This record gives sequence, structure tokens and C-alpha cells, in this order.
Amino acid sequence: MHKEELVFLHLTLFHVKRFLEEAGVTNGYFEKYDEFGVQPVHIHKSKNDHKRAIFLLCRGINELLRERRYEDLISNPRIREFLELIEVKAH
Repeated sequence: MHKEELVFLHLTLFHVKRFLEEAGVTNGYFEKYDEFGVQPVHIHKSKNDHKRAIFLLCRGINELLRERRYEDLISNPRIREFLELIEVKAH
């Protein structure tokens, strides 16, 4: 991937992280990403730094989805609303 594509993917995953945090379903899943300190707006950082940040975001999202029960996630009003929006757009 080109660096610009990696930065775009990083930004997309960052928005997923922010959405989950605002929905209140995170509990330390993104600590390593936050400690790493490379955000999508840091376009001067190396391609490898953005790859590492993407990996850390994916890891946090994966851990959250693995540890949380599906019922707990969809009981969250913001997540349920988002899933309904995706379902409508898919049809």
C-alpha cells in the first residue's frame, strides 16, 4: 500500500475507535495505541509508524469484539442505531 492509503485506513480505524469510546464500550482496549502516540494527522510519520498504529487499532477492536458478548454490544443504543443504519444502506 502507498503511504496515503495507509493514512486513510489509519483514519478510518481511528474513527471506529472514537465511535466505540463515545458509545462507552471500551475499557483499555486502545491503551497501547494511545501510548504509541501516532495519529492519522501525523502525516510526517513514517509508513511503518502508520502500519504499527493500524495494527494496534485492529488489535484493540479485535479484543473488544472477542471479549464483549454480542448482546451487550447491541444493547448499546448508539451501536444498535449504527447497525440499523448499515442494514438500511445495504438493502
